[in-house]
Amino acid sequence: MASFEAINYSLRPNKCVERKIIFEILVGLSSTFDFSRYQYLGMGSMWFVDFVLAHKSLGIEELVSFELAEYSPRAIFNRPYKNIKVFPGYAADGIEATDWAKPSIVWLDYDCGPENSAVFDDSAMVASKISPGSILMVTVNAHMGRVPNQDADGNRLTRHEGLELLLGDAAPSAEEFQHINQKNYHNVLAICLTRHIERAHRRSGRGGKFISFLNYYYKDNAPMITVGGMFVDDETEGKLNVNRCFVNSEYIGPGLYPIQVPPLTHRERISLDALLPSTDKLDEGEVLEKLGFKLDQSQLDDYAKFYKLYPSYGEVVL
Repeated sequence: MASFEAINYSLRPNKCVERKIIFEILVGLSSTFDFSRYQYLGMGSMWFVDFVLAHKSLGIEELVSFELAEYSPRAIFNRPYKNIKVFPGYAADGIEATDWAKPSIVWLDYDCGPENSAVFDDSAMVASKISPGSILMVTVNAHMGRVPNQDADGNRLTRHEGLELLLGDAAPSAEEFQHINQKNYHNVLAICLTRHIERAHRRSGRGGKFISFLNYYYKDNAPMITVGGMFVDDETEGKLNVNRCFVNSEYIGPGLYPIQVPPLTHRERISLDALLPSTDKLDEGEVLEKLGFKLDQSQLDDYAKFYKLYPSYGEVVL
């Protein structure tokens, strides 16, 4: 079963917040970089949520979605705009067929982890071809259970050995990460993937570098990470460094920014919104008095952090 047949990707609240954050940043960067001249390449599945944002918010006209050939007719039927081109085939083939002379925003949004070699292979291929001023983001599943604990002969593998089997020279060393566990695996994977992108770009001989700043961690069901940034030469790096959004956004940085919103009913949200914004933390006691039941302080803190980005869902009868 294809993942889109099991999950409506437009309805995951933490993913929704991540998407809003990323496009808020891209809109901020667009004061310096004219993204309307760019092409947008991604994996729109059957919902194309990020494609709608790329077209509406950034004014991008050239949009390409990579979709497996067997599902491409359904993707073509569901595309919201006629200027979205659905490439029928593996992302690697689409990447190979792309004109990379044009600046690009690329979001390789996988639901799998590094056990699928395409994650690292496709990322490296884009990094070796993409032009200065372009942006690459890669989203992958960060569940440690996807790291093999046995080799092909059934021999036991340590986590370092399992990652080396998956990632080759992109795997982390035991000196850098003495222990790899569920608590730090998402950070380990993010560092490995970012370095892999940097190395692929450097080995291409195209010059410039990759500046990593679009990095997020969330969990709707499976733990997911997104790593991303901009490929720059001297000119574009100078422009990036004076962009107000790049300098000031709290959502930008080299490390993974955690996104976790609590599941709340519409009525609960309205009640909490009436207490925000506030220079002080939402107080458990005040919330208990207002709602008549307790919400954990961590839930209140998370909601206060993301309340302006919190998604609203409802049924519409058409």
